[in-house]
Amino acid sequence: MSAVVSPSASAAELPAGLSFLHERAKARAVAAVKAFESHTSAELVITMKKRARAYPEAHLLFGVVFAFAALLFLLFYPRDFATALMPLDVILAFGAGYGLSYALPPLQRLAIAKKKREEAVSQAAKAAFVDLGVSKTTGRTGVLVYVALFERAVAVVADAGVTPEARAAAEGAERALEEALTRADVRAFAETLEALGPVFAATMARAEDDVNELADEIA
Repeated sequence: MSAVVSPSASAAELPAGLSFLHERAKARAVAAVKAFESHTSAELVITMKKRARAYPEAHLLFGVVFAFAALLFLLFYPRDFATALMPLDVILAFGAGYGLSYALPPLQRLAIAKKKREEAVSQAAKAAFVDLGVSKTTGRTGVLVYVALFERAVAVVADAGVTPEARAAAEGAERALEEALTRADVRAFAETLEALGPVFAATMARAEDDVNELADEIA
């Protein structure tokens, strides 16, 4: 368990739109972890990933759309095109659509349903919970906050020792954390986590002999 710490130093004006992967953003998040743990016996771990998983189906979708559009153009535009070259034109259009999706993440995101993105983040968070050893605390009081930048989604996974009240508060904070992530507002993200500390303390107060079992750094 972390000692009491003031986040003021790390909270010095963070520029708007700062990437969550920037060192200053990570430092602010670490300060939030320490502030949270100064109130409660729960162990907080934050992991930030560029994406929960790859989405090759999005590239394929744009490739097919571009290829189909090219085929329609070749067939119905009031001008004669060399029939022998049509297959090549369609293939090139497919490649253009595929490449455009690969190069432009915001465009790729449009092709992936929100539900699918959320499911990917949820699965990745559960896997990270085990891989990062969040489940190995003495009292099973670990809480993982999984941040997926591409999906613009946050998933909270709480261990079995986290009280129902604290668990509900953490899961209830997901929306505020996601809104901060979408706005690239590192400060709001960190302050949301810090605000959970006193809430957790109501049912999971920090004892004098608490030991910090999990690293505070961003995983």
